[in-house]
Amino acid sequence: MTFSDKLPPHSIDAEEAVLGSLLIDGELVKGLSLSPDDFYHEVNHIIYQAMLKLKEDGVGINQITVAQKLQEQDKLQAVGGAAYLSHLISVVPTTLDCDYYADIVKRLSTFRQLITAGNTIASLGFGGAGSTTEALSKADSLLLKLRQQAGGSYIITPEERAQILWDRYEKLYTTESGIALSTGLSDIDRELAGGFFPREFILLAARPNMGKTTLGQNISNFVARRGKVLFCSGEMDVESLSDRDVAGQIGVPIGTIRAGRYTEELYQKIVDTALPYISGLNVFHLDFPVGSSFTTSAVYQTAFEVKARIGLSLLVIDYLGLFTDSYGRSEEERISFISRNLKQMARSLNIPVLCIHQLNRSVEGREDKHPRLYDLRGSGSLEQDADIVILLYRESYYKDTLSNITEV
Repeated sequence: MTFSDKLPPHSIDAEEAVLGSLLIDGELVKGLSLSPDDFYHEVNHIIYQAMLKLKEDGVGINQITVAQKLQEQDKLQAVGGAAYLSHLISVVPTTLDCDYYADIVKRLSTFRQLITAGNTIASLGFGGAGSTTEALSKADSLLLKLRQQAGGSYIITPEERAQILWDRYEKLYTTESGIALSTGLSDIDRELAGGFFPREFILLAARPNMGKTTLGQNISNFVARRGKVLFCSGEMDVESLSDRDVAGQIGVPIGTIRAGRYTEELYQKIVDTALPYISGLNVFHLDFPVGSSFTTSAVYQTAFEVKARIGLSLLVIDYLGLFTDSYGRSEEERISFISRNLKQMARSLNIPVLCIHQLNRSVEGREDKHPRLYDLRGSGSLEQDADIVILLYRESYYKDTLSNITEV
């Protein structure tokens, strides 16, 4: 059998599983990077194209809306009618594996495109006309385009760079509040040219009991007025974290909230004031059960799902030292691995990632207890990977003073 006798690589099962998953849970389409051309079977190509049109129009994807869209396009019968849509749903074991099915479809599509590119390059060679430089340039362009479409190395041309910058500066020009996320703290915003920017990896570091988690929560709550925040804690459960928000909202010490035995007045303030406030905040919590693995992979998967389904403006992690990722032969290598993952997470999700971190004990041995970058615990790569490092210092922690001001 020659190459010409073989069918191009494809998997009808994977294509049907992707489409069936989307008919069951249309929100999954937001996390896919497939195009209609990635589907080998023409019927599946047409159905996925209809789904993308529904997404573009802001209409939910399900069996009814897809059938209606295909009917409007006079293509419903061509794809097998409502019976084929029902078949697609019936073949899906679980929608949780939709990304896995999509990866198969994308990979096989790339192989088909590679075959096409190879045939084109072969024709350039058989043609034997023109300059070799021109022929090689055309071959390089074909392979470069294929790498771009497959999500591999992406070389940005001068023209593409100019377009990217035009989009960026137009957004900066037309968005009154800018593209940075305000922290709600004017002094920090001023130092950071407006706040946290997309793709930034920010470390919020201090010694214990300096208020790192509280500041992280305050920033989360402020950002949640305009966007959506995912708060991941490997240290405190959602109830303990929420006690802080409740105490701050009604203006009592956190110990009062945790102690219980409330007066009728205090209980009514909690129910009537604090709980409606919390319910209205777009802060989502990833609450790790005891004994589960608090890994960068688990956090990324959750953040990706939240962003794909409802959008995400900021990811907050409390705190870096509690990650259970295993890597390398030393703690420094492990922390370096976690640091790189957090940096890549910010870039991949296109949002700021704010990670709380402990400083090492060396600061305690100095007369001047103000923290420095070299006090970052675990690895020098943290200083290298982080776009911003925010260090906290509270003099009242070390000295008997009435002042409770926190320096940043």
